[in-house]
Amino acid sequence: MSDASSDDDPIKKRGFCTKKRCLVLLAACVTISLATALAVVLVSDHLRGHFPPEQKWWQKTIVYQIYPRSFQDSDDDGIGDLKGIISRLDYFKELGVSAIWISPIYESPMKDFGYDISNFTNIDKMFGTLDDFDDLIEECHDKGLRVIMDFVPNHTSDQHPWFKKSVERIDPYTDYYIWTNSTREDENGKPIPPNNWLSIFGGSAWAWNVERQQFYYHAFIKEQVDLNYNNPAVREEMKNVVRFWAQKGIDGFRVDAISTLFETTNLTLSEPRSNANDTKPNEWEYLDHPYTYNYPGVDDVIQEWRKVLDEFDDNHKSFFRSKFMVVEIYMPPKVRNKFYKNGADMPFNMDLVDGTKPECDALCMKKLIAEEYDTLPEGEWPNFVMGNHDRNRITSKRGNTTEGKKYTNALNMLLLTLRGTPTTYYGDELGMEDLDTISYNDTQDPFGLNVGPERYQKFSRDPERTPMQWSDEPGAGFTNFSEPWLPINDNYNTINVEVMNSTEITQIKVYQKLAELRQEPSFLYGRLEFSYVDTDMISYVRKASGYPSYLVVINVGTKESSTDFSKDPYNLKEGTVVVSTGNIDNTDYGLNKAIKLKKVALKPAEGLVIKLS
Repeated sequence: MSDASSDDDPIKKRGFCTKKRCLVLLAACVTISLATALAVVLVSDHLRGHFPPEQKWWQKTIVYQIYPRSFQDSDDDGIGDLKGIISRLDYFKELGVSAIWISPIYESPMKDFGYDISNFTNIDKMFGTLDDFDDLIEECHDKGLRVIMDFVPNHTSDQHPWFKKSVERIDPYTDYYIWTNSTREDENGKPIPPNNWLSIFGGSAWAWNVERQQFYYHAFIKEQVDLNYNNPAVREEMKNVVRFWAQKGIDGFRVDAISTLFETTNLTLSEPRSNANDTKPNEWEYLDHPYTYNYPGVDDVIQEWRKVLDEFDDNHKSFFRSKFMVVEIYMPPKVRNKFYKNGADMPFNMDLVDGTKPECDALCMKKLIAEEYDTLPEGEWPNFVMGNHDRNRITSKRGNTTEGKKYTNALNMLLLTLRGTPTTYYGDELGMEDLDTISYNDTQDPFGLNVGPERYQKFSRDPERTPMQWSDEPGAGFTNFSEPWLPINDNYNTINVEVMNSTEITQIKVYQKLAELRQEPSFLYGRLEFSYVDTDMISYVRKASGYPSYLVVINVGTKESSTDFSKDPYNLKEGTVVVSTGNIDNTDYGLNKAIKLKKVALKPAEGLVIKLS
């Protein structure tokens, strides 16, 4: 074949793509390719924070937990209620919060303060009425506030009509709960449970029902009877509960105790001994729980609830129709992260609940925070929790420094400057403290009462549930009743909203400033890059492309720590202090002061947010 033959190629002679139609097609292909490449870049996990993403409302807000019994009493019976919450809605706007999560307010005998529900679709008269709830939703939405409701699907009260009918074997309720026969009796003729399963609140998880002549299973107290989620009728009932409140206009659910929803159907299996220290044989921690905790089956149920919520969801475009679901779980990332894929928007990350105790230093905290980010499934959103109604308050758990400083502002600074959704427990913005002086005789919590007077203080949750401290008036502005349901902390004269709002530098003022700063793109969706960390000091930079970067430096330890941020690998030269914990002795670190970053030194419980030049 001669070279001349290629010269006669008709395509070569007229040139490639010379016709207008071909050029238009080529341009379209190039445009599509560039758009595809850009889309890949925008969603890349490695480049998150470099472009403004479209965020859902729950990714941009602080979630504020209200324990309704303790928030605001409107009718002077010593117990908080819905009208009381309504009267305080402006407080959330002033604080910088735009979503409230309300612990259970359902009709209940109150054996576990609302977590034992006798009617899933009514409000307990202690808190108000359905009309009051409708008013709450309307007024919250008028003020741009979201409402997250506590959903308690694991069990009902033993006073629920379903359970009463189940006891009588009235269909379809006969198998709504987990019933089993007694296979043997003790020497006194008393029925013996089928296995050694323990209640989370202590003692056997089995209770004998005389009328039905069978045991029923209860993961918590005996008045909280576990539902049988292997029964399709039960699942339909709970889907209808979700639908009822979604129709009422709630913005989301916090799902309680999701880990206990299923258990093995082989009730002959007993659970093995754990290696936990300082536990008694009748305490839940005495055993491991392979058959009753995080047992398979939950995924399908959560997906069913998500489908119901999706009936009221307009593709997350409408302000009031993006329904949120977060599940309660105390497990490490490898276990909890599966919930991102089964219909929940996220599982609560509880790592910093224990991670803010004294035994976890700054290096330990960094490890916990990094694990949340490093193990997060692609495209999902992180979150952090430090305290709630079941755990010690953040101010109490870490104690005071040798100089008498509290870690309240330092821990709130950490919580509100991390990348992800933070949850704040009511009063933690003030530095409210656990009330450890409640006697056994005055204890209300069944968890504490069940273990007896010698060990109740280890288990009682009353200390972190005391009434909100609004003012220095008698009753702390919470109530005019002389005996509230739990005693008010004696420090309410100085630790209260009114006093702190009228003082220049206080815990609440620091919290408000941090909440305001969170709306900056660098904090709202920007990257987090760790800087210097030792046993006492933790620091990191928050940044988003095209916006100012910020250095956060916090001493959570027990001794002074310093570092030079101007050298490798940080190379941060100078900046301006935009938020301070307010307890810093060094006047060079005053608000709005420009500082050199060659040496940043902080004592325990001190922290800074520095806008980088």
